[in-house]
Amino acid sequence: MINEEPVGWISYAIEDEACEIVAIYSEKERQGIGTTLINKMIEHAKRQKCTTVWLLTTNDNTDALRFYQKRGFTIQEVQINEMERQRKRKPIPLIGNHGIPLRDEIKLEMSL
Repeated sequence: MINEEPVGWISYAIEDEACEIVAIYSEKERQGIGTTLINKMIEHAKRQKCTTVWLLTTNDNTDALRFYQKRGFTIQEVQINEMERQRKRKPIPLIGNHGIPLRDEIKLEMSL
């Protein structure tokens, strides 16, 4: 919060000893909001006896890949052409951020 106004949020799910980051949002980038949200969520996950935090993103989301890796997450798995499989169930564009073909799903993980 800044001046008593919310400036971001994080959505996560804990199952067994793993915490999945489902979504994260901040009003302004490069202000430390996302980092603060991640750190608070990690503290909570540790209190819940989680041993890992993980998330999924797509190959075109270079901003997310940079953000999470700089905070200690590592790429654990790449599901090649996963977006093609998911397009059979829901509308997903062919081209993503920065004109990059949207095709792969990437799992990042951090051990606690």
